[in-house]
Amino acid sequence: MGVVKRNGSFFVYFRPFRKEKIGLKLDFCDSKRDAEHVETLLVRACRTGEYGILDPVTKEVAIRMFENRGWQLPPGLCPPQTPENDVTLWEAVEIFLKYPEIRRRSCKDRYKMCITHLVEFFGKSRPMKSIRVPDIRRYQLERTDAKASPSTVNWEKGTLSKIFQALCELEYVEINPVRQVKNLSQKSEERRVYLSYQDVIRISDATPVWFRSMIIVSYYSGLRRGEIMNLSRKQVHLADRMIYLGPKDTKEFGWKRVPIRQELVPVFEEALKVTAIKSDQVFLLKDKSGTRSLNLEATKNPWGRAIQSLAFQKPWPRFHDLRHTWRANARRSGMDPALAESILGHWQRGRNVNERYGYVSDEELLRAVDSMTFDNGQTNILIAK
Repeated sequence: MGVVKRNGSFFVYFRPFRKEKIGLKLDFCDSKRDAEHVETLLVRACRTGEYGILDPVTKEVAIRMFENRGWQLPPGLCPPQTPENDVTLWEAVEIFLKYPEIRRRSCKDRYKMCITHLVEFFGKSRPMKSIRVPDIRRYQLERTDAKASPSTVNWEKGTLSKIFQALCELEYVEINPVRQVKNLSQKSEERRVYLSYQDVIRISDATPVWFRSMIIVSYYSGLRRGEIMNLSRKQVHLADRMIYLGPKDTKEFGWKRVPIRQELVPVFEEALKVTAIKSDQVFLLKDKSGTRSLNLEATKNPWGRAIQSLAFQKPWPRFHDLRHTWRANARRSGMDPALAESILGHWQRGRNVNERYGYVSDEELLRAVDSMTFDNGQTNILIAK
């Protein structure tokens, strides 16, 4: 038995019934870890005969195995025969969260928060095929009436679209109606923000010790909160002072290299000394209950409480404003705009920085970030009216 990668695709070779050895292409697996997970489940199901407990991806592989060999499908793999068995929203959510592309995404916690609102509106038992364009538009109206921001509603709509996309790929539904609905305009949320060095330190000092590292890392690197929260130890190359993020780890779905400024080296050294069971995260939550993995919900409160305790005037600064401040500091320090956008990851959306300048070395990125200055003005927050 074993998983191999050939011509960019993963294949599994095993003996399903301890006799003939066969090979199967794993179309939906884009990492060896995902492929090995499918292999483990598939072998267990073949040996026990319990196919009904397979996740959607492994079930699709199992069905293809039986059909290609001309074997009769066992009961657990037979497709539903009646319309009463149409996939419900809650069943679709379970399929979506187990999908290989989603299971290891850094924003999985954000998807779960969006799903809470989707389920509250549509109901767990709502058949997915019954969700139409007018229903999605009514959802947008109801959420905006409930004072949800346009960007939040767009995130929720995007999550519903990804659920439909997974169902389409697995042939549970034929169309994705969400694609016919436009996003809400986010111009009313546009912000122009710069946070002074003094205010960043004040806010940091007013948060729990475990959260301060996240603030300092974002301030000196421009990383998003989610990118910091999900940063794994293997992504941090402290000897080279570089962080390497893959397509699954970034909002832009592209590769990103982030240089580590000298001030951050001791921050990472301290963080890497602490470990938690079953966690590869660099930054962990440490309180009276012990040390454990971070999640999105845990990282929301410390910043807001610090802002209120320091009596900041509205509009209040947000954690994401640290990223805007990094960009401003890069510009005010004279950094090449293309290098700055490359570090932030924005060049992945259009023309890659390498296409404009050729290959940019790690040393060039390090020199650029080491030459930055960070005390470049007073706090200023402007929002669209």
